[in-house]
Amino acid sequence: MKRGLAFLWDGRPQDYGTRLARLRWRRALGDAVVITDWSPGDSAAAVLREAESWILVPDPETLPHPGPGAAVHTLRELENDRNGPSDAFAIAFRPADLVPDEGETIKTYFERLLPSKVFQTVPSFSVGDASTDERPEVVERLPEAEIRILDLGCGSGGLGLSRASRPGWRLTGVEKDPGRASRARESGGYERILEGDISAVLQALAAEDARFDALVFADVLEHLEDPVAAMSEARAVAERGAMLLAVVPNAGHLSVVRDLLLGRHDPVPAGLCDSGHLRWFTKSLLDEAIEEAGWSLETIEAIPGAPPPDAEPFLALARSWPGADLESLRTYQWIATALKP
Repeated sequence: MKRGLAFLWDGRPQDYGTRLARLRWRRALGDAVVITDWSPGDSAAAVLREAESWILVPDPETLPHPGPGAAVHTLRELENDRNGPSDAFAIAFRPADLVPDEGETIKTYFERLLPSKVFQTVPSFSVGDASTDERPEVVERLPEAEIRILDLGCGSGGLGLSRASRPGWRLTGVEKDPGRASRARESGGYERILEGDISAVLQALAAEDARFDALVFADVLEHLEDPVAAMSEARAVAERGAMLLAVVPNAGHLSVVRDLLLGRHDPVPAGLCDSGHLRWFTKSLLDEAIEEAGWSLETIEAIPGAPPPDAEPFLALARSWPGADLESLRTYQWIATALKP
């Protein structure tokens, strides 16, 4: 039977992460002889006739593996986790079981297919948009008083959801991705959402003499080509004594170190090995980056996150290594606070 693998194209250009996701689907379905992209307006009859059965992957960042439990942090751990919940974001079907109507588009065909139940779900994993989540670890470290906060790389506005419990906050968000910027506006927690590159927005804010009492870089520094420059430029819009709060994933986490020991480092759509990470931080490097950017470091705290699977045998091995940093191995994120001198 001639099989096909199709990805639903939403108009966005492919990037590093989506290309790797496609590769993993191709490897998982090695006998798929037709690999193609569909757009919602394509003729269903025309594209479906290219194969007798299809696997459709609607989300370009979906991975073809069982969904992880809460403690899975890397692709290798995901591959080995067969007991966690599976969220099906891909489907398998045969056009013969639901023949497309004349003139029907892919969009309208699947509007008929999904209620018909003449398909099978394919175990897969999609991370979704974590930037919609509230950030209690950030909220609890910011003053409750009336302050002006610049949320740099605000994503879809997770920090803005906390504004209801902090009525004195005046939030301004900065986000490069138009879709996420739109969702942040819809969250209602921000006075302003500024779209664009962080460096360019900071320069524009400095030109209009804008000032802030707290500047938040929550899970964004690792995505920047020059995170030190970004933190340095942020000083131009910070009041004297203003707080800098930075959250970064820990490159020294047990899951990452263990994978490297096994010769693995696999970018995935989100998390410790996010395919969008350009820079990697340990506790000492975060300290150095903040100092070099001209801020006065106050604290760097460990956020453990969910424990990795089968951690104890690796920790036992690490304990025998002179000078091994066990705190780092147990730390998922570092969160730093600093002040403008």
